[in-house]
Amino acid sequence: MTTSKPSSTTSSPDGAPRRGLLDGAAVTVRLAGLSLLRGRRGVGLVLLCAAPLAWPAMELFEPGAGAKGGVGFVDLLTKSYFPVINLIVALFVGCGAIGEEVDGKTLPYLLTRPVPRSALLIGRWLSSLVAAGALLAASYVALYVATVAPMGAEALRIDLPILGWALVAMALSLVAYCALFLLLSVVVKWPLLVGLALVFVWEHFAVDLPGSVPRWSLLHHVYTLLARLSGDDGYVAIARPYGLELLPASDSLQVLAWTTVIALALALRRFSRKSFLV
Repeated sequence: MTTSKPSSTTSSPDGAPRRGLLDGAAVTVRLAGLSLLRGRRGVGLVLLCAAPLAWPAMELFEPGAGAKGGVGFVDLLTKSYFPVINLIVALFVGCGAIGEEVDGKTLPYLLTRPVPRSALLIGRWLSSLVAAGALLAASYVALYVATVAPMGAEALRIDLPILGWALVAMALSLVAYCALFLLLSVVVKWPLLVGLALVFVWEHFAVDLPGSVPRWSLLHHVYTLLARLSGDDGYVAIARPYGLELLPASDSLQVLAWTTVIALALALRRFSRKSFLV
């Protein structure tokens, strides 16, 4: 089974020695690069990530109208990026990691190459992390400069740990979310629709529900990590809806880790057995 054009994911010639898991995954990541941010998907995600910059930009036209300082930075992160933008980026990139090969009908060709299916899947998952992480990290830095720079150069230095912890939490959340959405792309017929329902019906609202319900959402554990690591009151308030006891950082980290491991294990199991035809 072949296609009319080769994929950018691997370029090993026919007859080459079969690669192992680590080597095959590394080759897949290297050759995939930031391909998941190309085309209309990439343009749309870039515009989505840039949208919150309009709020601090209001300061240029009306003093006091936009978000400023470290408080403004955290406020925009918790209102736009962590509950919405991060999840949408992870959804489209995670589902596209394998989905773009299926849609482009290049996956059957890839499966004939000397790279194990497990290496291909892990490599594409890592590629989704690189693509989503690069886009969101650039957005966070731009937002930090836009909100904190008006307070002066000294504020940029003093508040730098706020940016650092936000980047750490963003990276940890992407590890779990991209694995979860990659799983959706290999087990359900319409992964984007299911993923959007998960994002907007559950993750976005569960963190504000009473009782221990928020602990069943990944976003709650992301906020718990931010609250524990940074100590910022804005994160603490969100991580403790209705006075819920704040979990140890190690507990929330384990939830994200186990979610990643289980999602990847199930995705590998399904991907290894699924037939992909041109």
